[in-house]
Amino acid sequence: MGPLPTQVLQRLHARHGVKVLRYCAVSAVNVAVSLSVLAFCHAVAGWPALSANLAAWLVSTGPAYFMSRAWVWRQRGPHRLTAEVLTFWVIALIGLVVSSLAVGVVEHVTDRTAFVLLGNIAAYGTVWLGKYLFLDQIMWRRPTP
Repeated sequence: MGPLPTQVLQRLHARHGVKVLRYCAVSAVNVAVSLSVLAFCHAVAGWPALSANLAAWLVSTGPAYFMSRAWVWRQRGPHRLTAEVLTFWVIALIGLVVSSLAVGVVEHVTDRTAFVLLGNIAAYGTVWLGKYLFLDQIMWRRPTP
C-alpha cells in the first residue's frame, strides 16, 4: 500500500513549502500585470486579442524571471544567458503559444474581453505546474540535504 495522502502532503511541504508559496505570489503578480496589459490593449486600445496577448507577455516575462530567480529560488550571482535567461524565455514562449491559441479561439467565438482574459488564464494555468517542476527540478535545482 502506498503512502497516505497526509504523508504525501508532509513530504511535499518539507521539500517545497515556502518556495511554492513564493512561486504562487510571483505568479499572482505576473497574472495581475499580464491581465492588466491584456485588458487595456484589448478593451481600451482596441487591439486584436493576439496582439494584446503578445504585449502582455512582453511586459510580464522579464519581471517574472527576475522575481523567480531572486526570490523563489534564491539564485545569486551572474545570470547565465543560455542556462537561465534563454531557457526561462523559451518556457515563457511555450506559455505564449498556448495562450495565443486560446485567446485566438476565444476571439473567434466572441470578442468580449472577459472571455479573452479567461482563455488566457486557463492556458497559462495548464503550463504553470510544468514550469514550476522544470525550474525546481532542472534549471535551479539545489541538492537536498
